Amino acid sequence: MIQIQSTLSALGRSIGVISLASLPALSWAFEEVNVDFHGYARSGVGRSAEGGDQACFKAAGAPAKYRLGNECETYTELKFGAELSNDNNTSFRLDTNIAYKVYQNNDWEMPGMGDDYYGNNEFALREVNLQATNIIEGMPEAMLWAGKRFYQRHDVHMNDWYYWDVSGPGAGIQDIDIGIGKFDIAWLRHTPIVEYFDSSGSYEKQAVETDVIDLRLKDLRLMDNLSLELGIDYGKGNPPDKYESKEALDKDGWMLTAELTWEVLDGFNKFAVQYASDGMTGPGVGSTGRDIVSAEWYKGNKLFRVLDHGSFSLSDQMDIMYVAAWTQVEYDEEAQRLSGLPDDPLSLPDKRTWITAGIRPIWKWTEITSTAIELGWDKVENAFYDSSLNGGKGQGFDSQVTKFTIAQQFHPKFGAFVRPVIRVFATYAKWDGIEDDWKLPTETDENAKCTATYSADECYSAAGLGYFDTGTSATQIIRTFGAETDGWTYGVHFEAWW
Repeated sequence: MIQIQSTLSALGRSIGVISLASLPALSWAFEEVNVDFHGYARSGVGRSAEGGDQACFKAAGAPAKYRLGNECETYTELKFGAELSNDNNTSFRLDTNIAYKVYQNNDWEMPGMGDDYYGNNEFALREVNLQATNIIEGMPEAMLWAGKRFYQRHDVHMNDWYYWDVSGPGAGIQDIDIGIGKFDIAWLRHTPIVEYFDSSGSYEKQAVETDVIDLRLKDLRLMDNLSLELGIDYGKGNPPDKYESKEALDKDGWMLTAELTWEVLDGFNKFAVQYASDGMTGPGVGSTGRDIVSAEWYKGNKLFRVLDHGSFSLSDQMDIMYVAAWTQVEYDEEAQRLSGLPDDPLSLPDKRTWITAGIRPIWKWTEITSTAIELGWDKVENAFYDSSLNGGKGQGFDSQVTKFTIAQQFHPKFGAFVRPVIRVFATYAKWDGIEDDWKLPTETDENAKCTATYSADECYSAAGLGYFDTGTSATQIIRTFGAETDGWTYGVHFEAWW
């Protein structure tokens, strides 16, 4: 491995020399095309107080976690873009975005999804699209676009939660001036793995092409500092006509969104309500409008969401970020019946609810130093549900995590959204483990493996947390905290965008 790395490093240096030597020719080839560079990055090093690597904490069943001092990976987005043409008063712009995520184990970390210590990392082409403006007669500000794109994503920065996000390959027209505001229309594609029962009753999984039509009316000025945005998303599974299970996978769904933005105290407050039906509820309480589940058993389901988040300056010495949100998915009786698989009593409850609340005050000491404290709380009611418990009446487990972080920050100037920043942090988390009369919410073989290797109390503790996209595993939690359901971590990291 050392020899390979040395060889590749030497090759990289050679390529670098060639690339630098080629720059004049490259500049001549592109003539006056100016390439701009934007991006995002975070990285660092951390440890758990009980030894071992830094652990990150997310409630089981929750789609997000509070991120200050609670991110266990290196992540970058490198965006390159350029205006390729501006002839005839038009503009054609190319945008690209390459993302890379590694788990901060080594100097040498390769792309790959395996268990290899050097290769359990991710690489992705997130965006490549062309945007053309002033090409539609009578609509000089409208933009025609096509390609892969982050499409007008709405998110909460504190917990990195995207609550309205239909990004993906697509095409559309944006910023059509209609007098009272602007109108956007887009067609976007996603291909999730859908679980379903075929005509013989067998449980199957299938990648299904789904299409979303996104309509938005935005920049509706109600007052000088108050605006409204309205959105309708319609999604439908689109399997091939000759596919034998087409009728089981071509279901549809809707998502409706209304959001008020109030510009206040050198910051903002956003209040949003959302409603989704049928396939648009498929991903559950984390539904964003993108990952449609077009199978029969999601027909009749409903999602309701209310959230409020924002950031403002309380004084010259203090900025505050905050969020409070409630999401509930109500499952149709048919969905509850269909979700129980043979030899697996885990099924859907009548409803699942995610409640989250967090606050991050930041105190200014000087322009270049500040202290941030973040307190976040997540609860998922019926995070797991087992229809065989409680005498066959069913029983649900409510997961819950409370996370506290204190961080000393160093930055070029003060502000909640000022980057770059380096943070020295300590994080404490407390969570609920599942009760001892529960079967573990994993498949039978994993359940047996856990109880054979570790004590039941240790397995129950680890099952109270969620692990998707955290850089942490249940095994790591067990080895670090045992049967305990709380613990400390500490470290240093940076975050930047440009």
